[in-house]
Amino acid sequence: MSNSRPYSFDQARTAAANASRAQAAAEDFIRQAYKDFAIAEHAYRVALALRITELHAEGVAWTVTGDLARGDKHVAHLKRERDIQEGVKEAASQHGWKASKDHDDTASLIAWSMRRELAEGYGNAPEPPESRVIGGQRAA
Repeated sequence: MSNSRPYSFDQARTAAANASRAQAAAEDFIRQAYKDFAIAEHAYRVALALRITELHAEGVAWTVTGDLARGDKHVAHLKRERDIQEGVKEAASQHGWKASKDHDDTASLIAWSMRRELAEGYGNAPEPPESRVIGGQRAA
């Protein structure tokens, strides 16, 4: 579509379908990001709890087991993965917001196109000459 012409009906339909597909893809991305975050959070919390319990069983005081467990290479790695997934989750949310706004913009442009076409008469052929009156009489 050029910048000065409104959407044709087919262009409007295509733009609306594309915007809907982009919105659906963003929603799928959000769902997957939240799922991946939950999996990473679960793995981190389970590993942390297990390491705290192991450290205490080894004779370490409860007051320091949490700090020591968080410093464990495996636990720290899982926390990093969880933090990364949290960032992806936030990015997915922003992507979803943008897709929603883009969808709204597309709907606005379609509405503008309809109004402009109506106002300027784009694509309107003159009415055909009257050939037959239905349910009435012909004017003389």
